[in-house]
Amino acid sequence: MSTPGGTGTGTGSGTGSGTLGISAILPVRNGAALVAEAIRSIRAQQPPVEELIVVDDGSTDATADCVRRADPAARLLRQAPLGPAAARNAGAAAARGAWLAFLDHDDLWPPGRQAALLAGLHARPEAGLLCGRLQILALPGGTLDARLRQADGAHLPFLLASGLLRRSLWQAVGGMRPARDRAEDIDLYLRLLEAGATVATIEATTLVYRQHGDNRSRAAALTGAALLAAMQAAVLRRRRGAA
Repeated sequence: MSTPGGTGTGTGSGTGSGTLGISAILPVRNGAALVAEAIRSIRAQQPPVEELIVVDDGSTDATADCVRRADPAARLLRQAPLGPAAARNAGAAAARGAWLAFLDHDDLWPPGRQAALLAGLHARPEAGLLCGRLQILALPGGTLDARLRQADGAHLPFLLASGLLRRSLWQAVGGMRPARDRAEDIDLYLRLLEAGATVATIEATTLVYRQHGDNRSRAAALTGAALLAAMQAAVLRRRRGAA
């Protein structure tokens, strides 16, 4: 597959793999039970990603061993438990690709995701953020509440794991804010929009979000407060910009 010309920093299509230089970043903490399956879903993509970076955010279980067994070629970074935003920042800082692609350890990339996103970039080469649709599955012990059922099949561009983001844009806005333990993805998305990022969507499903009873997003009260704080911060930035 030929690729459109990449922009911004990064390696572009340096290896000739047809992937535009895509770096996959997988943050994980205590994910020994599910991380290998997530890794396999990344490695099954065609064309393949150029590199896979796994950031172990202070796991106290056998996560690191599971990662090494599942994919000896993955770059494994280990750090103290600093939270998901800091883990993604660490992965992005180590990335070499012009594009960043994220996946949480308990979710999956569906078959055909990579090819569909690359086709989308051919159609929308101006995009800085491209995403597809979300599929939600309940694992044993997980139940889908009304909010999740409504999101099934939707386009949710703030979920970074559903698409591709130019690394130059990530760098331009300074990545994620580690102080935001929740709604860090929405905060980043709002700042990307403020920076003028072009957001595009495709019709393919690009993320399988798995509900298993221990998802961080199940803490509705905490997540709601964090979402409100992220939106308030965006309003304040706009006010300061208009002053």
